[in-house]
Amino acid sequence: MRRRSLVAFVILNILITAAVIFAVNQFLNSNAPPPSTSQLVITVPILVTATIDPNAGPAIKIVTATPQPGTVILPTGILSTPGTAVSAEAIGTIDANALAVNPADAQSVQTSSTALPENCILHTLVSGDTPFAIAEQYGADPFRLMEVNGLNDDTASLLQIDDVLIVPLEGCPLTGPVTTPVPTLEETIESEATTEATAEATAELATATPTLRPTLTLPPTATNAMVEIAEVVGVGQIASEGITIRNNGNNVNLKGWTIETSGGNVYTFTERILFSNGLVTVYSRVGQDTAIALFWNRTQPGFQPGDVVTLKDNTGKVQGSFRLPAPVTLP
Repeated sequence: MRRRSLVAFVILNILITAAVIFAVNQFLNSNAPPPSTSQLVITVPILVTATIDPNAGPAIKIVTATPQPGTVILPTGILSTPGTAVSAEAIGTIDANALAVNPADAQSVQTSSTALPENCILHTLVSGDTPFAIAEQYGADPFRLMEVNGLNDDTASLLQIDDVLIVPLEGCPLTGPVTTPVPTLEETIESEATTEATAEATAELATATPTLRPTLTLPPTATNAMVEIAEVVGVGQIASEGITIRNNGNNVNLKGWTIETSGGNVYTFTERILFSNGLVTVYSRVGQDTAIALFWNRTQPGFQPGDVVTLKDNTGKVQGSFRLPAPVTLP
């Protein structure tokens, strides 16, 4: 009896287990989605944010701009930032008030008073400069440079730092030593005025008795003096007035030498070598010194008709003197 009960219990458990497995399988199959050939794609938006690093420095972009052909690049410093002061250096010019021309012509005179012809430029000597090195630097003919500045092998070796040479570029019209400045508008006007005044004076002299101004005695010249006053030109005309000094002896340093007038005007030479048989002209007006032309930088003439001009060396000895023609006084 016990044995039958055990067998029946085992069979019952098997049946119950099979029924449970079948029921679960049916339940799962009933909830499964029907088979399909399409696939559902779900898109989920994701927001990505970036937090700036507080320790990071500012981003810097370097942009290099290459100018197109034909673009004109202005030198730095020409344009100023609004609100800032613009500095300017004073440039010596002829006093426009002394010119009997309109302001536009006066400005033209100021611009061209010390200008050289086109393609002729100035070069200030620095340590190591030689005429041939300067010519090579500017692409100029060294022999023309020597000719324009009145130099030879001996005199070129005596050039000093800060001396100014004229560099004749291609197209420069200068062909020899420059001893007088290019005529300016003021000089042309004064020349015409002088011509008219001379014609009027000549007509008046025909019927007038002139009264001559007493002349001054020339001071005695030092023995064996070799430097002389060659000529004084443009007396009383600031634009063209000048005095030329000639050295008939050995090379001489003019430092400390003076040009004095009986009217009390004095010009003192700085360091300047005057070569043997060389000439140097001192102009009364404003200008830039060169190897053969010096400037007194006056705004009024330094010489007057009838003056006695005296050249003295650095010890005060008279080396040369020159009496300017006395004026004629009409009654």
